[in-house]
Amino acid sequence: MPDRYLGQQLGDYIAEERIGRGAMAVVYRAYQPSLQRDVALKVIKLDIGLGDDGEFRRRFAQEAELIASLEHIHILPVFDYGISSEGENAFIAMRLLRGGTLADLLKEGPIPLDRAADIITQIARGLAYAHRAGIIHRDLKPSNILFDNHGNAYLTDFGLAKALANPDLTKPGHLVGTPAYVPPEALRGESIDHRADIYSLGILTYEILTGRVPFEMTGGSIMALIRMHLEDEPPKMRQFNAAIPPEVEAVVMRALRKDPRQRYADAEEMADALNAALGRRYSTGSNPALRAVHQSRETKSLLQRRQTRGVLTLLAVVLLLGIGWWVINRPPGATDAAPTATVLTGIMGTAADVEPSAEDIAMARQQLSEGGFIAYIACTMESIFQATRARELGDFAAGQGLNYRAYDSEGDPYVQVTQIERARLDGAKAFILCPLDIDLLKPTLEALREATIPVVFVTLFESGYGVMLNADDYATGRASGTLAGDIIRDERGGEANVVILAYPGFPSSERRVQGVRDGLLERAPDATIVGVYRGFTREFGYESIKQLLDAGTPFDVIVSINDAGSFGAIDALREAGLTPDDVAITSANAEPLALDYIAAGNFLRGSVNTNRELGSRIALNAAIRLLAGGTVPEIILFPPGVTVTADRISATPETTASAS
Repeated sequence: MPDRYLGQQLGDYIAEERIGRGAMAVVYRAYQPSLQRDVALKVIKLDIGLGDDGEFRRRFAQEAELIASLEHIHILPVFDYGISSEGENAFIAMRLLRGGTLADLLKEGPIPLDRAADIITQIARGLAYAHRAGIIHRDLKPSNILFDNHGNAYLTDFGLAKALANPDLTKPGHLVGTPAYVPPEALRGESIDHRADIYSLGILTYEILTGRVPFEMTGGSIMALIRMHLEDEPPKMRQFNAAIPPEVEAVVMRALRKDPRQRYADAEEMADALNAALGRRYSTGSNPALRAVHQSRETKSLLQRRQTRGVLTLLAVVLLLGIGWWVINRPPGATDAAPTATVLTGIMGTAADVEPSAEDIAMARQQLSEGGFIAYIACTMESIFQATRARELGDFAAGQGLNYRAYDSEGDPYVQVTQIERARLDGAKAFILCPLDIDLLKPTLEALREATIPVVFVTLFESGYGVMLNADDYATGRASGTLAGDIIRDERGGEANVVILAYPGFPSSERRVQGVRDGLLERAPDATIVGVYRGFTREFGYESIKQLLDAGTPFDVIVSINDAGSFGAIDALREAGLTPDDVAITSANAEPLALDYIAAGNFLRGSVNTNRELGSRIALNAAIRLLAGGTVPEIILFPPGVTVTADRISATPETTASAS
């Protein structure tokens, strides 16, 4: 496929050869006629979801100016930057280096100790200079370290860097950087400082010396990788490279501490420690050359023993003083604080990512001791789906030895707020919630946040707090709409008036409705959607269809986002004397009564199995993990099941049991 930018001019630069490609940009060797020189030209397309165009231009200009101001021997110089005249691309012109990248060098395996120390020291110097200028790199990785023809290292690609003095440019909870190198505090959505780069530099050092990163993604699960950064200790380096001295390994492990306060204070301090561990000394000037200091094994060993003894003595004194203070000042009846859970904002995971361990379950039981319990706040127990979920959650909780109670919101958002408060007074320590109204719930959810009470929503719900399940509402609605479209196409000549029963304003409902529209019109493009009306409960479904019938509104197909609404619609159709030949209904949730209606040919032609039982198990597992202080993705995805029709029921009678 031809490259549209080759031979084209951006600003004062003509792209002549593509030399690199990243997730957000392409890098070219470009010629600058005015100065008759080659440069590296990074081209960033402005139509790749970078947000508001004006906001991006402001941010790009501000960051490019900051980066261009960095003048250090180990930071790749930026010559120029700008936005193309058409406004389609931004570009950054930099010095062209021809020595390859660290990523290229690592393809040959681990790098010898002295050469590795040279590279890390040079990069640390560049980092320390940037940090003093108020800039964090935030995306340290091998491909962002380049070499000149003499093997000197240069730090590049500050395109994701943020000014410490401009925190408004950093969106909370937004993961910036490459997951294999991102520090724990960034994964937790916390504010970061220059010590985030120290962690990434530690990962780089580990990789340079062992040929691999400490935490690797297995089975394509980014959640597993993130959890390792947050919870696991790095594997010992010497198991991958026996030539690494223990003193060097200790330097790297300190850089990889989970708590930023326990890492090195700055990048040059880490480089100092690394060189000292190797018996090397380097100048504090800008000269990149290093001079080895040969020290006898006996002298080095004696120094290490003295340093170690002094450190251990100091640690012992501090520890004893700390324990003594705690024993004296510990309040009567004080207990250990509940563990703090980490919700990874914006990260999507699967059921496997919230599977609790035996330790998680034991910790959750401890948190629920003395009358505590997990509360399920149902939208309405009138729905068989909701009532069955309440029972399933109770069964799963009992199986794990956990206390549990269910509350009924009766389909009323105000009742729901009351039920949440009642559950808190009763002693609820965690909530599984089927939400009804975003705005009405916000103050209540904020109170739960302040009390650090975990919340699991059984649907996507933009509350800013808690963990959300997503049974893929769009896919569920689309399956129901597709079935309706097939009925219209095959039985009604492709034309029909369609009524959609939903719960307007409820995010999960809106996603299902969009899926219904897309599936329906794909199969029956000439169908007419009369409108979207309130359903969700049997009462609402009955009222909406009765009003349409009383008004004489013509329709011959109903698509309901759930079975409860379809049951009410059927009640109204029967009352009006209509038959299944007059109106066909499709739905979702595959409740037992719905399957009975489908098998009997009672208006309902099919219902999508939404994997309710799996969703219930995931919800409880997520609550357990949160109670235990675990790390959980903000959104947990699971797919809908099959669309149950009369043909499927007759072919597999056990469908009724499996769907219930």
